[in-house]
Amino acid sequence: MDTRSVIQIHLSGIMHLCILLAVLSTRPCQGGDRWGYHAVRRSIQGQSAGLLEAELLRSKGNTRPQDMAHFGAGWHGDSHLLWNGLVGEESSLEFEVSENGEYTLEMQWTVAPDYGVFEVKLDQQVIEQALDLYAPKVGLAPLRFLGLFQLEAGIHHLHIRLTGGHPDAHKYGGNGYLYGLDYLNLKTSSPRIPQKKVRLKEEFDLVSFAEAKALMKEHCFKCHGDAKTKGKLNFEAMEGPEAFLESIEQVRLAAEAVSMAEMPPEDELQPGAEEREKLVSFFDALVETHVSTHSILEPLVIRRLNRYEYNNAVRDLLQLRGDIYPLPEKIIKGSQYFDPATGKMPNAIKLGNRTLGKFQLERQVLEGVDPFAIDLQAEHGFNNRGEELSVSPLLLESLLSLGRSIVHAPEFDAYTALTDTFFKEQKSSVGDILRPFLERAFRGPVEDAALQRYVAFHHAEESRTGSYRLAMKSVVAAILASPKFLYVFEGKSDQEGKLPLNDFELAQRLSFFLWSSIPDDSLMEAARRGELTQVEVLESQVRRMLDDPRSRALSENFARQWLRLDQLITAVPDFDRFQVYYSRIGCEQWKFGLQTMVEPLLLFESIQIEDRSIMLLVDSDYAYRSDELQAWYDQPDAPFGEKANRNRFDTFTQVFRKRKLATRREGGVITSAAVLTMTSTPLRTSPIKRGAWVAGVIFNDPPPPPPDIIPEIEADDALMEAKGLTIRQRLKQHASDQDCASCHARIDPMGFALEGFDPIGRWRERYSSGLPIDASGRLFGKETFTDIEGFKDAVLDHPGIFMRAFS
Repeated sequence: MDTRSVIQIHLSGIMHLCILLAVLSTRPCQGGDRWGYHAVRRSIQGQSAGLLEAELLRSKGNTRPQDMAHFGAGWHGDSHLLWNGLVGEESSLEFEVSENGEYTLEMQWTVAPDYGVFEVKLDQQVIEQALDLYAPKVGLAPLRFLGLFQLEAGIHHLHIRLTGGHPDAHKYGGNGYLYGLDYLNLKTSSPRIPQKKVRLKEEFDLVSFAEAKALMKEHCFKCHGDAKTKGKLNFEAMEGPEAFLESIEQVRLAAEAVSMAEMPPEDELQPGAEEREKLVSFFDALVETHVSTHSILEPLVIRRLNRYEYNNAVRDLLQLRGDIYPLPEKIIKGSQYFDPATGKMPNAIKLGNRTLGKFQLERQVLEGVDPFAIDLQAEHGFNNRGEELSVSPLLLESLLSLGRSIVHAPEFDAYTALTDTFFKEQKSSVGDILRPFLERAFRGPVEDAALQRYVAFHHAEESRTGSYRLAMKSVVAAILASPKFLYVFEGKSDQEGKLPLNDFELAQRLSFFLWSSIPDDSLMEAARRGELTQVEVLESQVRRMLDDPRSRALSENFARQWLRLDQLITAVPDFDRFQVYYSRIGCEQWKFGLQTMVEPLLLFESIQIEDRSIMLLVDSDYAYRSDELQAWYDQPDAPFGEKANRNRFDTFTQVFRKRKLATRREGGVITSAAVLTMTSTPLRTSPIKRGAWVAGVIFNDPPPPPPDIIPEIEADDALMEAKGLTIRQRLKQHASDQDCASCHARIDPMGFALEGFDPIGRWRERYSSGLPIDASGRLFGKETFTDIEGFKDAVLDHPGIFMRAFS
């Protein structure tokens, strides 16, 4: 199951997301084969390598990025790669193509008064014999077409050697010359052969009711029968599939518990592996039957827009060129690389990271527009739950004034694309202009009476101000303060229960799930025509929305909250013991570890853009890392060499490159340094916190809150190890307490699997005292493992468990 399928299923209007993926993701593979998790599922359109920013390529020689914004417009990304050297010296650039084929190559150079003459080779072939980059003024050279080249899949090199200088050129530093290279444009001219989709193995044959009932009699009736009915679930009394369908939520929970080996309890007779699979298959078939015959979703708890959604909704409604206020929620700064329509994630990405510091606040915001307070997060880390999105009197006042501050911001007229259309007096009536605007703002049809109130308000404001434009701004401010804009809600349930979603409500769910914003014109038009509930139209809209750059909200909003990455901001590894985590830049201390937040989000985005399997979130063979972050993993004792903890990294931007991983202990989100650090304590690892994170995030099965009074465990592992005890042995003593034992038996093995990583996510073979690390355990009540790779294997061998949890 890939992410695109997950989203399609969720959005098809068939029961809530928890059930949806479970139906299609838990079919076991036959023959013990695993799926091709590492395969790209999507056919990339039109090109293999595409435009390659020169400053993002791996390079050798005296090269560095140079900001070109002050030289004028035209440089891609406002920068280029700069080199200087002496005659005879050279630099080399490395790039990769993904498949064999014939490629066209174009190069965009910079020209300047102190630039030289160069020989350029592609691998060993000379492609430019005397490239003269001299010009009296700094500017862009004409784009150079170098021809067609037959390239094999893999790494290729450009060698650029300085051979001399133009007679009128000024020598740089008195004895050499420079060059500036903006980008390479590499396109395949070979016909693209569509990749075959990796398909799941054939499903188990459906299990008959009689066979499933016999298995339940043997393993379930003792707790869920006539004599004893736990959880209000009586399998014995259910005489046919119809009875199970009437209790579909309990059936779903039973499927989860059986697949996780939580049912039957450990002290009861356990079904064999095949019997367990048959029970799960039977329960899943029931859920699938329900899903295929019901189009009614659980009613949405009415809620207001959260801060991120409000920003996106206003930005899209008013067609703004940026955000309306700073959003610390955005971990990654920079979005030029995110182009899902290509189906290809770049191999190198230049970006900022808000956790690198104050320099990472958005520049594209409106002056004088302040965000309302950050939203509280609900039980499982998400901020879109109605229970948590209340409106206090103070927030109400803020929301009422926010719209006015937006439309009256000094730069608003230059910031919106509607200045010369919507805000300019036209031949059409005010009502005709306002109706489509109101329908999009309110995500549904607008009654004539409501429309006329806004028309009357416009007339009154125009009479008061003498300005059509100012009157329309007042109307927009009023719309932004309307409950119909601020709240997400759906139609009332009827007396019998729930009503099906109408097309506009489905459009709203689609847009806030995929974009964290309001529906666009295309989605609204499909809803008006009543076509959105048609499967073909729905699928087409979902694919279109996923190809839109606004789908980046899935990583910015959903993935960040799902992984609970904000917890890393408050993580404080002990400074004396983990000085390498901190870097002194000037007179300020910076947490290098916060750069690690970017790694799991870029992995998520690559899976989304390239339509890869979500199982890569468990175990990937690649990661996006900066050079510093790669050293963090490769050289845990001295990752930054002679730099130690002084001025180690650029706090403005970093280049994250796609890297092939050397070991399977790396890869995925579970073993990322960000997760491992935020689930540790200042002085030691915490198998309890790490296990609880895995249980709650990866398996969607969070443990209950701990009791009010729990026995103390040493905050410093050095104190335990001085007694000859490891954290595992110490927790075994702790878990002997009857009140603690049951929860620890479930979460501790997941935490112990990660003991090979220290409190800031670096690999270690032994504890600092020399005591051995025991990372063994048992998962799902049956799968044993001895290390983190075995733990990942156990999850990969039961993909339905993670996929069901992810949904």
